[in-house]
Amino acid sequence: MQQNCVANLACLPGFDFTSFFLPQNDPHIYDFNPLDMIDPYNCNGSIAISSMSAGTVDNQEGRSNDERKKRRLASNRESAKRSRVRKQRRLNDLSSQVAELLDTNQRLLIELHHMIAKHAHIVRENAKLREEAADLQKRLNEMEVEESEAATGTGTPEVA
Repeated sequence: MQQNCVANLACLPGFDFTSFFLPQNDPHIYDFNPLDMIDPYNCNGSIAISSMSAGTVDNQEGRSNDERKKRRLASNRESAKRSRVRKQRRLNDLSSQVAELLDTNQRLLIELHHMIAKHAHIVRENAKLREEAADLQKRLNEMEVEESEAATGTGTPEVA
């Protein structure tokens, strides 16, 4: 009886017995077992319909999984692209901010140097004025001494 089943397998139209032993490029070829298509109680080579429909459901699930995977990969690519665009925009913003801060820093350094020069000039002028004030104070003190000596009459005679 088993010999008949094997013979029926070999006689199935479009059935290639060598396909069991050769690698296949189709990824869905292994989704179902071709031996499940043979009715074990009827060795006349008839194909079981329930096994075919189960194989079709597995293929559909595999395809839907593939579609989901493709959608997920596309979504990930788009997300990565948006992330790269955001990163580039942020980098550009930071670069322009650096340039602006460098310009501001340069302007402030120039202004600081002007202020330091003004301060040094004012310090020199202030020192000159203090020296002048000290000279005037000294002359005033000398004049007061001379006046007090002249008033008391004990000084040197005034030169006319």
